[in-house]
Order: sequence, then structure tokens, then C-alpha cells
Amino acid sequence: MVTSQTFRLRRSRWSWIFLRPLAWGPVEAEVGASRVDVRMGWIGGASIPLEAIDRVGSMDWPWWGGVGARLGRGFVAFVASGGQAATIDLVTPLKIRAPLGWTTSHVVIGVEDVEGFIQAVADARRPERVPPE
Repeated sequence: MVTSQTFRLRRSRWSWIFLRPLAWGPVEAEVGASRVDVRMGWIGGASIPLEAIDRVGSMDWPWWGGVGARLGRGFVAFVASGGQAATIDLVTPLKIRAPLGWTTSHVVIGVEDVEGFIQAVADARRPERVPPE
């Protein structure tokens, strides 16, 4: 049985000054038994079904890439600081709130523990094994 795990988005002091008025709630990603949820208050969020995930990896998010829900060609990024970030490639494009609807096939999430997040997604996607009788 997979339990949900919560990962805070990494943020810097200066970025938090700009994000806090719009991201009043938790700024985090949660890996559950059936989906990955990203929350950034009014700025945006995503609910990604595990079966929609093709690959999970990492990248370096540049400081000049900005913070918040960032939109680009083929991707949506939920970041609060530059540095290492997790990437999720989707099987088919999915509509994400950033803050309005945006269809994407690639999601970037700037969590504090990138390796732990990647492992949690991999574990959640792994089918449960039935013990032999």
C-alpha cells in the first residue's frame, strides 16, 4: 500500500516576498496512491494521474527562468527558486491550472528533495506485489 508523501517547494527569501500574497496556502507537491498534486494557491496547481506519467527525471531550473507557475512551449513549471527541479513527462497532454487552464505534456516541479520526489513517484507507479502463498 502506497502512503502519500508531501514535498515542499524549494524557495528563496526574495522569491517568497513576491509569491506569498498569491500562494497563501501550502506550496507543495503531494505524491499519492493515484496521482501527483501540486499546490501553489491562486498561482496555480496540477493534479496528475499516475497512469498519465511517462517518465520522471530532473533538470536545473535557471534563476532567470522566474518563479511561480511558469509557462513555456510544451511545459508548465511550478517553481519558487532556481536550482534542481523534478520533471514529469506525460503520456498525453493534460490541462493544468497555471493560473488559467494550460495544456501541457511536460511539468517541472521545484521541490526541495528532488531525488526523494522522483523515488516517491516511481514507487507510487510500481504495481503492488501480491505475496506468494
